[in-house]
Amino acid sequence: MNYDEFIKKHNGVAVDYDGAAGRQCVDLATAYFNEVFGSGIKNFWYDAHHFWDLFDKNTWLKANFTKVKNTPSFVPKKGDVAIWSGTLNGGWGHIAICTGEGNTKYFYSYDQNWLGRNDPCTRTYHNYNHVLGVLRPKNQSVINPPTLETKGYKKGASTDGSYALKQLLILDGEKLDDNAIIGKGTVGAINSRLSAWGYKPNGIAGKKFIKKLREKIKK
Repeated sequence: MNYDEFIKKHNGVAVDYDGAAGRQCVDLATAYFNEVFGSGIKNFWYDAHHFWDLFDKNTWLKANFTKVKNTPSFVPKKGDVAIWSGTLNGGWGHIAICTGEGNTKYFYSYDQNWLGRNDPCTRTYHNYNHVLGVLRPKNQSVINPPTLETKGYKKGASTDGSYALKQLLILDGEKLDDNAIIGKGTVGAINSRLSAWGYKPNGIAGKKFIKKLREKIKK
């Protein structure tokens, strides 16, 4: 799962990921670490500010993220994990997932429980008060996946080539209509493979896609 897929899944939803203490901001961050970066950690047993304060003691965080301190020229990037100090929220702090929008005066992030009412994941405006900094993913390919190709078969195509592509997808286990038309179902099948291969799911299947799919089927 990449960043965009994670946000699509969680936006507007409140998740109690660790099954403890209700739907907290830490639950959204834990889900992010697990679902996008494969942490395998169900519960960090951290208050929000501990992700910053105890960063150097956490082997997994150090291996997968870089600690970037808040400075006057600092602006979070898409996919960064912003952390607020224990001077906020009565000692708990806060943690959220940055959108990449903003400047040195403000930024936006996806937050859970920002209002303290177990509120769901919501795109939220912030200033920099109490912000310690961010944890920046070392693997940026899951934040901004590369594009495999921009030319090829896409929605609406209906040619002998698109028919052959659909036959390969059917051989790979997809249940698609036996015709040449690339519709919603075929685009979904293309995108699921692009995502699994680490590429942006742009709904386009060209020569590179077909070659990778052929190699997958051969295995």
